[in-house]
Amino acid sequence: MRIEVYYEDKNNPTILDVPDDQCEIWVEDDYRRRLSEAEDNSTVEKRTVQQIMNEDFNNLTFNNNQTETRRHVSLDALEKLGMDFVGEQGVTIDGEEFAELRDAIAKLKPEQQELLKKVFWEGIKQVDIAKSEGVDDSAISWRLARIYKRLKKI
Repeated sequence: MRIEVYYEDKNNPTILDVPDDQCEIWVEDDYRRRLSEAEDNSTVEKRTVQQIMNEDFNNLTFNNNQTETRRHVSLDALEKLGMDFVGEQGVTIDGEEFAELRDAIAKLKPEQQELLKKVFWEGIKQVDIAKSEGVDDSAISWRLARIYKRLKKI
């Protein structure tokens, strides 16, 4: 079965050839999951694989949420679990380095600390912060880039 996947360009889908038996499993899984979540089972119908892709994965909200989720991790949550933080370049931050990071954050301007708190500790998406402040999301990205640069300097 051929499935259209739209990631960034809605005009040029990527076509996947998926074996029919895999598609049947996916359709049945989706149907059972939605039945278990539905208040009224009579309203739940089986969706085609393409419908599942379009409604669950080929939409802008899903792609934005996935990007934001990958980008932000609560450092506090890792510390509470006794875990080290592994950065984007695979650099591990142990407990002592984590304390240094916290001290560096304390040296930032209050509005910079607040932005970090919103993004990393409260898990608010950059897009939502931008909307609440009435600015473009690139403004928030730019602010975060300056914060990261300042933290590296400290």
